[in-house]
Amino acid sequence: MQAWVETKKYRKRRRIGAAFILLFCVCAAFFTGFLQLRESGETKTNTFASYAGIKARESIYQNVIDYYMPILSAEKPVERTISQLLTDAVLGCFPVYTYAAGSNRTASTESAFEAELEQQLAEELQEENEAWHMEEKETDSSEQDFFNQQSEEQFYAWMQGNDTAGSVEYSLFSYATKKAQKLDLEELTDYQTLVKKHYRIDGTTGSNSSQLNLKKLLKKNMKLTEDVEGPQILIYHTHSLEGYRDSEEGNLDESVVGLGDYLTEILTQRYGFQVLHDRSTYDSDRDRAYGVAGPYLQKILKDHPTIEVVIDLHRDGVGKDTYLLTEVNDTVMAPIMFFNGLSYTNKNGALTSLKNPNLQTNLAFSLQMELIASEYYPGLSRGIYLKGLRYNMHYCPKSLLVEVGAQTNSLQEAMNAMPPLADVLNRVLSGEKP
Repeated sequence: MQAWVETKKYRKRRRIGAAFILLFCVCAAFFTGFLQLRESGETKTNTFASYAGIKARESIYQNVIDYYMPILSAEKPVERTISQLLTDAVLGCFPVYTYAAGSNRTASTESAFEAELEQQLAEELQEENEAWHMEEKETDSSEQDFFNQQSEEQFYAWMQGNDTAGSVEYSLFSYATKKAQKLDLEELTDYQTLVKKHYRIDGTTGSNSSQLNLKKLLKKNMKLTEDVEGPQILIYHTHSLEGYRDSEEGNLDESVVGLGDYLTEILTQRYGFQVLHDRSTYDSDRDRAYGVAGPYLQKILKDHPTIEVVIDLHRDGVGKDTYLLTEVNDTVMAPIMFFNGLSYTNKNGALTSLKNPNLQTNLAFSLQMELIASEYYPGLSRGIYLKGLRYNMHYCPKSLLVEVGAQTNSLQEAMNAMPPLADVLNRVLSGEKP
């Protein structure tokens, strides 16, 4: 009887103690949230501190659900050994270490937190970019040739003799049967020369000769596996609503999605690839499009394990008086540009919480595409643009982000770039090297 009374008193004290701990946890969670909200309102919060705050709140809530709530409700708490309790207590003090060590979070939770962090970094990059572009306009005009930018007068003079506006008519493009020029690869082993001729590095990020090593990147095998049952290539659009100057707003057939339809048609009918084209819209909120698209992309790749290549098709945004035009094999078209994220910013250094394990293969893919395009279709490509984040290219080694023209181009000009792009893709994915 005495033992039963003592047990009853012990349980009562335990519940009271748990109630105080629960109250403390809730207060601590609200406090960390308040601090983050306050910091974000005054200054940009430090990326590490921000992520630590997020994970601290997550850890607090999980412990409340798993351990303290069962005590208050007189249910059996989650069984834990002493070593597990000690481990949880220590790791709870270092939530970012828990993330880096590989915790047992679900994929959806992980994606949500990564998307939040990437969004914060994207906002920082936007501010840095605005300042950088202001300085660039004042000090450097040499990039004009790199981007094939033309003045308004040149553009209208061109258009008078090459009226490509109006309804889309798939032109009879003259495909290359041999190289138009041979690149000096020995010259391009020099890092500075390679960057000058084929890259543009955004002012918010940085690279080096170890990362952009021509010989190493050309050694990467881009050849697709043959005789597979299922799609080999995925084409999708993070920004599906991007259109052209004569596109009907909201009409996906006249946006980059229409380009994806045409590219899919060429790759399947001319070259025999098995292509899956995802026409979904992820950019209803443009600023969060990459975070929205990520989980869907992950699911598509899981459902179709035969996919080896992922192409994210975009169009660029330029000043209203900037026109991107080129002529390839007697066809006027919008030039293309390849794009890579480096998971590195000058402000934050290497983004260890947003790693891209496929970065080197991503870089190899875009460089091989760029060099083959330069040899067979000079003028088709504007080069490779490097920026700071990862842009969902970490999901697949052979990921390619392509910008086709800009909003000042006509839809027909953008469509005209699909045949040579498809031909370059076929050559690279068939194993051809520069």
